[in-house]
Formats: sequence, structure tokens, C-alpha cells
Amino acid sequence: MHSIEKQTTIFSDSDNIRELIFTHSDVVIYRYDFNKKIYNYMSPSIQNLTGYTKEEINEIGFSKIVKKVECSYSRDKNNLDIAEDFYGNYTIESKTGESKLIEDLSFHDPDDQGNLAVSIGILRDITPLKEVFNNLTFEKNNLNTIIDLADIIVTVIDKNENLLKVNKKGVEITGYSEEELLGNCWLKRIPKEFQLKLQKQRLLNRKNKVKSSIEIEVPLVTKNGEEKIIAWHISELENEEGELVFSVGVGRDVTQKRKEEKVQKIISKILQYSNVSESLNDFFDFIRESIKELMPVNNFYIALYDRENDLLTFPYFNDEVDKEAFPVKFRNGLTEYIIKYGKSELIDEARDAQLVKEGKVDMVGSPSKIWLGIPISIGDQTIGALVVQDYHDANTYSEKEKEILEVIGYSISRAIERKKLEQERKELIVKLEKINKSKDKLFSLISHDLRAPFNSLLGFSEIITTEFETLTKEEMKEYMNAIFESSKNLYSMTTNLLQYSRFQVGRIIFEPEVLNLFDLVEHNVNLLKGNLLKKEIKVLSNIDKNFYIYADEDMINSVIQNLLSNSIKFTFRGGSISIVASKKIINNEEKIEFVLKDTGVGMKKESIDKIFSADVFSSPGTEKEFGTGLGLQLVIQFVEKNHGTLKIESVENKGSSFIITLPSAKPS
Repeated sequence: MHSIEKQTTIFSDSDNIRELIFTHSDVVIYRYDFNKKIYNYMSPSIQNLTGYTKEEINEIGFSKIVKKVECSYSRDKNNLDIAEDFYGNYTIESKTGESKLIEDLSFHDPDDQGNLAVSIGILRDITPLKEVFNNLTFEKNNLNTIIDLADIIVTVIDKNENLLKVNKKGVEITGYSEEELLGNCWLKRIPKEFQLKLQKQRLLNRKNKVKSSIEIEVPLVTKNGEEKIIAWHISELENEEGELVFSVGVGRDVTQKRKEEKVQKIISKILQYSNVSESLNDFFDFIRESIKELMPVNNFYIALYDRENDLLTFPYFNDEVDKEAFPVKFRNGLTEYIIKYGKSELIDEARDAQLVKEGKVDMVGSPSKIWLGIPISIGDQTIGALVVQDYHDANTYSEKEKEILEVIGYSISRAIERKKLEQERKELIVKLEKINKSKDKLFSLISHDLRAPFNSLLGFSEIITTEFETLTKEEMKEYMNAIFESSKNLYSMTTNLLQYSRFQVGRIIFEPEVLNLFDLVEHNVNLLKGNLLKKEIKVLSNIDKNFYIYADEDMINSVIQNLLSNSIKFTFRGGSISIVASKKIINNEEKIEFVLKDTGVGMKKESIDKIFSADVFSSPGTEKEFGTGLGLQLVIQFVEKNHGTLKIESVENKGSSFIITLPSAKPS
């Protein structure tokens, strides 16, 4: 900044301003061509300033007369995306040998490829600061032309914050005419907080007696309501008494640049988080929070298409109207429309009605005022969609938000693909470990628990074979009965082993349906009637014939059979088993509570804990019955698969109660 003599003239128009600034012949306007490396324009005053003509300067090179670079400053000189400003002070030696201090203020302008092309600037003698303003002379019409050609905003503001001059670029960016901006009207386009911030910086500069320019980015609302970010470089000019006369501001529109930086930052955050997050759900939550920085996302979901099962799943769903989204068959909704055609779509009520009329979509879910979906693709295949919507305001999303989501959509697709593969790999490792553990357990059971019934079969069979001629009829009957019991136990154990192994490797298909609980219990009690009669055990059943459950029939039959067999095994001869059922409301859902209680030997707490920790173990029954310990493991896994719960209550020497809850259903 440079001091000038206190002015007594009231500046009534921009011509008076230009008269004040440019009235000395030592001020030079130049235009330098970086491609040709010559000054293709220099005002005639170059000869007054240096003693050289423009032609002589081009011949010898301006750097030849520069003896010392006092200071130089260029903002973001490595980025030529937009015009940049430069400031420098040099000590030069004129043609006559005179030493002068020269100020260089210029604006760089890139070509279409972003390369430095042209520099338009001002050279002036600032040897005595006073002379700079007392003796300024310049061709003011040429200056106005150059300023209006600049691809940056140039403003002149007086000490009372009145705008005195704005160039054509300022008019173009704001959308207002020069007349609409002049005076203090321009301040109304700038948020109050930034006006205060600018004033605070000015006061601080004056307090510290710092005569430096002010750098600030200010949002500016254009005539059509759009907000633009303008990066300002403001130089304040004072008189000899240190009083502010006016400020010259140079501003450039960095809206697109800042938006791209923000989007790029969010993409980087998403990609970085995809490498550290443990689960897909955490990752989806992070995506939502990241996009929230760019647009409203009160209603946001990610849908993935399971082509093998023709299902649309919703791994992430956050919505103010529809609280939950369960997997559904691939239908004809808007989400499916995006996946089918693999392209983004911004859909308002009119467009929605049009798609319905054309038969491309059906009315699915709650209608929204504005709906925006982008496809999630892996390679050439669309695997899902990312959707935001607003139920109340049709202006929440526009083409701008659509473009933003499309930009980050590719990165989200890549990250989701990587996370899915990573999660599938982890699940596969867990599955393999589980299968391996199950295999070891099965081998252990086969080699240990199945040996007892086989030994019994082999032992009694050997006696009958070798001593058949000497055995009495009573002995033959006893041995044949022992063989029958061993065979029956072996069949039951082998059935459980087969079911357990098939379930572990996913070979048992879950097919739930509406089932009558009374019929299921009666069927399984009849199957085990022989076992009950042999040990003289009574079954007391009290189940309403109108109780229905929604479950897989084979699995529930296995559950009831195993619980009954277990109670028969551990109940003393002449004991009893009771089976009752009732309806319960659990978490606002109707359930059927099924309770099987025996008068058997009961269990210790340690044994119950081992059962729920998947520790397979077996104990002989009250009459030395064999077992593998798999029965209760199947009960636990089948109950869980049918969205039920199992609780065991037991008292030693008094008996055990097995309490199961299953989803209630209405008869079909």
C-alpha cells in the first residue's frame, strides 16, 4: 500500500477516481505474451520510466535492467486454472544510469489448456511514495478497457464502504447491473458475518500499523439466488496522514474449485474409510454422514440386487416415513427402475406419474416430492442403487445434487465392491473354520459315542451266533431285545448326526409355513409312544387346537422329537412329561410359548452352560440309554433358524423345563 496526499475533491464518479490514480507518465501498462516472450503492448511512458522504448526492452529483455528483486509475491502460482495476481518490487537501472524502485502489479491469464499465456500489469516508480500519487499519469481509457477485459472482478470502494467502480466481470458473475451494485447495495449481497470479519481485519491491520493487503474468501449471493464463493485480494490506499481513501479489490470466482475440492475430499474420506471400517453397515453409515456435508440426507438408503434369488435387499436404510425395509422380490418400483436401466434419475411427482403411466414403474412405498437415485455398478453390471428423497420439499434436490452423487457414485461402487469381497472372504473363513470344527466334532462322535451301541450289537450278536444251540428261549428273547434297543438308539443317533452335519454345511433348506402346533405335538408323541410305554412315562398335553406357528415343519418336528427323547431318556420309570402352550406378547409381537417339562434327573447349571456354548457331550439315561449329545444342539440351532428362543430351567433330581418361543401365525 502507498500513501497519497490527502484529497479535498469529492469523488462523484469513476472518472475522478481514475484521474487521481493515473496522472503521471511514469506509470506503465503492459501486456506480456509468454508464448512469444515479448511485450506486445507497453504504454509510451515506458521510456519515461526506464529510458528504453518497448522495442528496446523486447530486444535486450526487461530482466537486463533489473539489478535487484526487492520482493515478489504470487498467490497459488502453481495453479493456472484461473487468473492469479502477482506483486513485485525491483530496483532497476534506467538507460541514463539512474536507479529507481519499480512496483509491478499484474494479473496472469491462462490459455484453454491451463498454461500461462498472458500477463497484464502495471509498472510504476515508487521511489518516493509521495511522487507515486502526485505525478500519476496514464491513458485512463486504455486502463478501463484492460480492466474490463480481465477475467477477474475488479472493484474500487471508498472509505464508507460504497462501491465506486466494478468491472464487467463483476457484473457478469453477480448478475446485477453496475447501477444496481454501486453505492452500498453491493454489501447486501455479502453475509453480515463476513462484513464484520473484513472490518475486523482492517482494524487489526491499522492497529498493528501493517500495510498489507487483505486475503479473504466471501460468499456472494447472485441475482438468481445462487451462492458463489469469491476469493478477494484487497489493497487499501491511504493518504499521508494514514487515513483510508479507498480500497481496490481483485476477486476471482472459486465456487467450482471449492466444490470440486470438497467432493474430492469426501471421495478420499470414503475410500480411506472403506479400508479401515469393520462392517458394511458402518461403512454405509459413514457414506451417509459424508454426503450430508454436500446435501440433505434425512431419507437415505442403499439397495443391492441379489440376482440369484431375485431379491432386493437393503443393507442400509434410514427413512423418516418407512422405518424398516425387509428383503423383497425384485418388483417394479423406482429403485428397480434405476437398477434395470443403470442410469441416474431425478424424479419429481410429474416424472413419477409419467413413469407410472408408461408402465415402467408401479406405485411402491410412500410417495415423495423429489426422489434421486444413482446406480451402483461393478464392471458393466448394476448391482444396486443409492437413493435420497424428500417427502416435503420438491426443491431439495436438483441436477446439481445429481451431478455430485454421480461423481462420488463410482468411488462408492468401488468401495462397496471391495467391502463386499472382504466381508465375503471373512464370512467364508468363519464358515470354513466352523465346518472344520464340526467335522472334528463329528469324527469324535463317530469314533467315541457310536462305538457303545455298536459294541452292544456286536456283543449280543456274537453270543447268539456262537451259543445259539445252548441258549434258552428266555435268554434268546433278552439278547434279541438288547439288539433291538441298541439298533433303535443307533438309528436315532445316526439321524441326528446326519441332520447336524447337513445343517452345518447349509444343505438343509429353510422353508417356513403356517403349522398347527397341536398336530405337530400329537404326531411326535405318537412316534415315541413305544419309548413312553416301555418306561411307563405319562405325557400330559394341553395345547389349544387353534394355536398356529410360522416355521419349518421338518425342523420343528426334529425339535419336538429331540426334546421328548431327551426327557424320556432322563426321566425315571413311572415319571411324567407335561407339554403346554400359551400366547405371549414379546416386543410388540405375538409369540407362541411352548413348554415341555419332565420329572427327570435334572441338570446342573454347568451342564446348561455347556449346552448353550455348543459343547457336545453325552450322559447315559436313567436306564443306561446311549446318546451323542447332538439332540439339544439341533434344538438350539433349529429354534434360532425359525426366529425363536430357547430357555432351559432345571433342578437336580426334580426335573427340567424347556421353554421355546416361536412366531405366531394365523391359519392359512
